[in-house]
Amino acid sequence: MTDSGIAAGEHPASGAGGVQTVLSPLGRLAHTPVSEHVDVFEQVLAGLEAVLASVEDAGGRQPEAHGGRESGR
Repeated sequence: MTDSGIAAGEHPASGAGGVQTVLSPLGRLAHTPVSEHVDVFEQVLAGLEAVLASVEDAGGRQPEAHGGRESGR
């Protein structure tokens, strides 16, 4: 299990709850030596990427490149 509470290879829950879980290690930065902050940031980044991948895998809609307007208007 990683410091973020997510087992290696496990996908966190998607949605706001999943993001909150992944962001939770940021709360310990005040009590963590600065030399270890990069490790915390890397864990959070990996967790956010996993949440995003789970949303995409679940058929999450991708934002459209043209500002979300329908073509032909």
